Amino acid sequence: MSIQGYVLVKVSETAPRDVKTRIRKLMKGTTVTIRGKGYRSRGLIEEVNGVALTGNLYIIPLTAVERVIERLSEKKLIDYVEVFNICTCPCR
Repeated sequence: MSIQGYVLVKVSETAPRDVKTRIRKLMKGTTVTIRGKGYRSRGLIEEVNGVALTGNLYIIPLTAVERVIERLSEKKLIDYVEVFNICTCPCR
């Protein structure tokens, strides 16, 4: 049996609306329509098997934190995000 920890990723309430939208699209994915055909991009949450609790709160596995932080840093969005470790296992 494998114990896996999780972290909460919370978007700052003081972040501008356009930044919140960019983070949401990165995390949940987006759909565009070109000439009547829809194309969907997978979101980061789907790639790392996380869950979107609300529009500004996500739960992701502890093993994928580095990947999520890296992607947010690439897009220069990391300043608007808080990461909370909620792992309660005694192994650490």
